[in-house]
Amino acid sequence: MSQLSNQTFSFPRFARLFGRHTAEYLPAYLMTAAVGLGLMVVVLGFITYLQKSAPSATAQGVFFVLFLLAGGVVFASTVFSQFGEGRRATVALLLPASHFEKWLVAWFYSLPVFLLVFTPLFYAADAAVVYAGAAPGQTPELLNLFAAPQPMASVFWFLTMLNGVGLLGAIFFEKAHFIKTSFAVIVLLAGLSVLNHQVLKLLVGPDLRPAPIFTGVTVMEGHQFHTIGLPDAHYGWLAWVPLGLAGLLWLASHARLTEKQL
Repeated sequence: MSQLSNQTFSFPRFARLFGRHTAEYLPAYLMTAAVGLGLMVVVLGFITYLQKSAPSATAQGVFFVLFLLAGGVVFASTVFSQFGEGRRATVALLLPASHFEKWLVAWFYSLPVFLLVFTPLFYAADAAVVYAGAAPGQTPELLNLFAAPQPMASVFWFLTMLNGVGLLGAIFFEKAHFIKTSFAVIVLLAGLSVLNHQVLKLLVGPDLRPAPIFTGVTVMEGHQFHTIGLPDAHYGWLAWVPLGLAGLLWLASHARLTEKQL
């Protein structure tokens, strides 16, 4: 292995850094998992109480997606918190590991480990509520993630993009990472939506109806609406947009980490 590659990544060094991070933050991660489990039980239980029956598999799928995306971006926005505080930032920067290895530890915990922990926790909360809250005569039915692989794959791809957003916000802001990241994303999306609409009006005409970015264009002609979009055969390419954005956001968060100095 060349000296340059060894300075960038060394598996033994990465393993030691990963072990140190685990030993230091495992109690906090376990507490976060317990709080997340309790929150899912409360929300699902409240819905069950209101409708006086266990939620359907479809409703469970909706809550799975909401909990997954919300939990994923919130957790990702905290994994670089040690680099935002004076004394902890000094210790983190002085650790004998490359910036890439430090970034990789955060990425590994915020995406693969998060998924591996979140999924059984959701099923534990879901099973407890579904079987305990089933109405008389109702057959409890748990969500089957493998029953609709394509929609779930799209959800996981979108999660990668949110993971990139969370990581960039976590390393870019020093405090209140999630709040500042959320505010920045809202402002950015609003600005892009306005710019997108104005550009399309110049290209299509003033009768253009407002449309979110990455969607089709609807034009009103008289009393009729006409939609302009990609051919159905090309819509599959849009699934790669979240992955592409995720890659760019990961690169940006790593670049921001390399700028950190004592």
